[in-house]
Amino acid sequence: MELSPLNVVVAFIQPFQLESVVDALRQVAGCPGMSVAEVHGVGSTGAHPPLRGERTEVEPLDRKVRIEIFCAAPDVADIVATVRVAAHTGNPGDGKIFVMPVAHAERIRTGATGEAAVHL
Repeated sequence: MELSPLNVVVAFIQPFQLESVVDALRQVAGCPGMSVAEVHGVGSTGAHPPLRGERTEVEPLDRKVRIEIFCAAPDVADIVATVRVAAHTGNPGDGKIFVMPVAHAERIRTGATGEAAVHL
């Protein structure tokens, strides 16, 4: 896989796996930091039906956590492997990992661009 000099790794994982994934990523030297957000969606396995007594006006959506990590190309493989191992339960719905190139990055405070904008 050919990578851009600067990439973003986006992972969708089970909420209960967040702590183990964050702890594992903190041990990866090439992981400069991450953003985490709670999201809702439907994957290839579909959403689970609502619980008995739960009211819903739209189709139910599964809860997931989205993690974004902007990193240099040499660090992508370690970051992806770390997320995959730490988020794995072996059950449907463990999540997905995507790697995409970043066309431009700029640090607002210093004006640093590219990899320098991401690494401290």
